[in-house]
Amino acid sequence: MMLKVIRQATNEDIHEVVAFLTKAGLSTEGIKHSIDCFLVVEDEENRLIGTLGIEVQGKIGLIRSLVVTSSFESEELFALFQEILKLAKEKDLKRLYLISNRKASLAFFDLLGFQQEADPIVDELENFIHAKKLSTVDNCITMKLDL
Repeated sequence: MMLKVIRQATNEDIHEVVAFLTKAGLSTEGIKHSIDCFLVVEDEENRLIGTLGIEVQGKIGLIRSLVVTSSFESEELFALFQEILKLAKEKDLKRLYLISNRKASLAFFDLLGFQQEADPIVDELENFIHAKKLSTVDNCITMKLDL
């Protein structure tokens, strides 16, 4: 069993998080401004093995930048999402959204309390950088959780 630590990211983590997301082919836009809304997961050698973040506007957050290495198990992923929900509450957010194009993830997010929106395009998200990027992806599902 790998020992993994989930913690809130700090300014010292920016460089590593950006490199990690770049390697995974994800956008790094806005990370410097929102690093305190990011979680990092490290193994026992303090290597970065996972990230999950929130893009925040006002009281609304959009989950972004989920990257985990192949060593991750679903329970660990669940723990990571529980931590991001905790962080969202600490940041006094009222609502969280996520956008996914993986139908297989629906049950997982359902367990966390997210509910699928009828329309993938949600007005509340129109100014979110990551919502714009994702709106071009086929078969997207938008899910919402009121905190």
